[in-house]
Amino acid sequence: MPPSLSFHTRAGCSLCDKAWPLAVALSQRHGLALERVDIAQDAELLRRDGERIPVLMFGETLLGWGRLSERAIERELQRALAASD
Repeated sequence: MPPSLSFHTRAGCSLCDKAWPLAVALSQRHGLALERVDIAQDAELLRRDGERIPVLMFGETLLGWGRLSERAIERELQRALAASD
């Protein structure tokens, strides 16, 4: 199964609410599956990502976190896609 995007979030995160449309647009533009992951449901993710959400991942590659910049995320995704070929 090819890598997909995962968007790590939790309830009440206003930065996450603002960044979600960016994740949706990226997934659509690149034909990638997108999963919204509530970190409150996973103790390890809560420990790792709790202070830096939202977090956007491509497979195991961190694309960005916090205030997500569309240009920076697109650049990181392009690198990750090239490395996965």
